[in-house]
Amino acid sequence: MGKEPLALWVVLSLLFGNTVLMLLPESRVKFTLGQHSPEIAHWYSNHSIAIQFVLLAALAAIFIIFHKRVHYVRQK
Repeated sequence: MGKEPLALWVVLSLLFGNTVLMLLPESRVKFTLGQHSPEIAHWYSNHSIAIQFVLLAALAAIFIIFHKRVHYVRQK
């Protein structure tokens, strides 16, 4: 029983950030991006759902790999 792996916190943070960005209204994202925004911003807006699934798969892999270190501790 050790500490939670650093990879778990990194993936959880990225998953949370991606979820927040995905919840922004579509019109607001298009308005803020505009025509002169960087190409990476347009790429992200087109691929954010795929990124979400990749992060969920990474989270599942972390739970499988570190199953002895990542566990639920019941409060007494």
